Amino acid sequence: MKKAMIRILCGTVLLSSLLSGCGGSSNLQQKSQNSKASPQPEASKTKDEIALKVDWTSLIPPGWHILIAEDESVKAEGDLNKDGIKDIAAVIEGASSEDTAPPRSLLIAFGDKERGYRLSIIADKVLLKADEGGVWGDPFEGLEINRGSVVVSHYGGSNWRWYQKYRFRYQNDDWYLIGATTGSYFNGTPMESMEEDDYNLLTGDYIEKRTNDQGRTVTKKGNRGVKPLVTLREFNIEDM
Repeated sequence: MKKAMIRILCGTVLLSSLLSGCGGSSNLQQKSQNSKASPQPEASKTKDEIALKVDWTSLIPPGWHILIAEDESVKAEGDLNKDGIKDIAAVIEGASSEDTAPPRSLLIAFGDKERGYRLSIIADKVLLKADEGGVWGDPFEGLEINRGSVVVSHYGGSNWRWYQKYRFRYQNDDWYLIGATTGSYFNGTPMESMEEDDYNLLTGDYIEKRTNDQGRTVTKKGNRGVKPLVTLREFNIEDM
């Protein structure tokens, strides 16, 4: 509950942090790559060929599993690197402990027409844990591939509800945060104190929505200028 209320009160902090960049790195990806034992490669094979796997689930690190939500595996398929081949994005979850909910990570694998899949990235600071949604419960709302981008959504709170949606795209041989939508509102009757901020980080365009004293939604549009994009490896949802 405490974390949920902090997110509600930090809307303005989020706006500046999205435009200036986030800290952190993806340690889980390095761990997962180092922990998978593989046969000694033949001299003629390239590093990329060794990384290719027939079954994308073999890329999940030991001790982790794909997240199940509403009796279905949380994954999405679509072309993410513009080669005409379906790629995979999935939410994976580590082992649980008595004190905290298990960690979650975003796994993305590129498809290969002949040889299966190769790991693109495992980002370990993109997803909230199951106990970080406040009274609402598990805050994970969805994972989708939309217009060539991976979109991760969260929703939580109690009477005060909050929501987050982050869009990542593969370009220039790396993953970048290119869009963000965050907001909060009081879940009363009538709904009041609504705030929403939507950013296109590629263009600098933004849309702000606020509820005024008369209960009407006021929309403001503008441009904050183009800033250096934050990579998926650097992105940390706890800083949002």
